[in-house]
Amino acid sequence: MPEVYKFLRLCALLGCALFLAAAMPAFEASASTTMDFYRAAQRYKAVNAFGAAVHCAHETGDWRSRLWRDGRNGAGIKANRAWVALGMPCIEVYSGEEIGGKSVAVRSSFRKYKTIDKFLRDYSRKVRDDYPLSARCYKNIWGYICGLYLGKNGRWATDGKYFQKLTKKAVQLAPEIYGPSWRKRLHSQLENARGFKILQKWQEDVILSALRGEEVL
Repeated sequence: MPEVYKFLRLCALLGCALFLAAAMPAFEASASTTMDFYRAAQRYKAVNAFGAAVHCAHETGDWRSRLWRDGRNGAGIKANRAWVALGMPCIEVYSGEEIGGKSVAVRSSFRKYKTIDKFLRDYSRKVRDDYPLSARCYKNIWGYICGLYLGKNGRWATDGKYFQKLTKKAVQLAPEIYGPSWRKRLHSQLENARGFKILQKWQEDVILSALRGEEVL
């Protein structure tokens, strides 16, 4: 009888091990947190680390999107002709685009990265080259978000409410990144952005509403 119990116990242990082995890749693929990303982004001078974390948390649906899990592409950077011509890895994904005021799902080819650092190097370069205001505001969250709305070739996304959504996400994530002083730091950076006349009046209103806990969308 004891031998039977040993056998059943062995089977249970093997079953558990197989289950964990099967689940492990999925866990690893989605294990990144906003704080992990923020710490990694601090190594790149062209980006505001908090702004990058806010931007990418929004784009990936808080790190749950397939593009992030399978391609480590945190900001929806598409694979242009030069990328494809070089034989760089791509991933085909449906994404939401605003066309004619309506949201539609469009299948596009996006850049695929092996690691967060490879993505951040490319992301940092894109911010520096195409979103110079964001690059100049690498110490100010509101200036950084504003810059994503005013790139050389237009805003980062086609979404007409993009600024509002990034502002809302910034207020949501600030306590995790900045700790107890988060509200003071966000207000201080708002005053700084005002002093340099970076923001438009409607953008200031959106930020103030979000800081007061009001709905901004």
